[in-house]
Amino acid sequence: MENLSIDNAVKAVTCEINLGKSVLDAYMLPDGEKRIGIENIGVALGYLTSKVFFQRTELESTTLKELKEIGFSGKQIWVKTIGNDDANRKTIGLRDFIKLVTYEAISRRNKKAIILLAIFAETGLEKILEDVFAGKEIDFLLEKIVHYSKWTYEELEEVLTYNRQEVHALYPWSNS
Repeated sequence: MENLSIDNAVKAVTCEINLGKSVLDAYMLPDGEKRIGIENIGVALGYLTSKVFFQRTELESTTLKELKEIGFSGKQIWVKTIGNDDANRKTIGLRDFIKLVTYEAISRRNKKAIILLAIFAETGLEKILEDVFAGKEIDFLLEKIVHYSKWTYEELEEVLTYNRQEVHALYPWSNS
């Protein structure tokens, strides 16, 4: 796994995502990239400690091998928070976080992970539909589908073209 040292910490703005009995620490880097702090991932997935993330991603673990098979990069970077505590935190990217949650949901049948995926899916679908009904392009979905499904770009472009034609037939006033 590629990891940057604490000496190379990137400044980031931080916020918390309240999940009821747990929270996820989220960070936004100066370039707009958003990341999740690794310290609270285990608790968010329903485990008693945060050590689950470290156990799942330590070198030579079976879980890490399985995660890498689904595209988990393991890239962790340190961020230095801007604000009250100016703390250093280790983070992972959103895709790695989603892959870890998906792994937990499918391989471990983790109910908390399944709930998190459902929440993220519903929230994302609502945003996508708002954009479509507002006549906005949703081409970003193509890149996500390619990434997660490994379909060819041409196959997905064909589907996206068809979907665009359907949306424009339903809503001719929408922008192209």
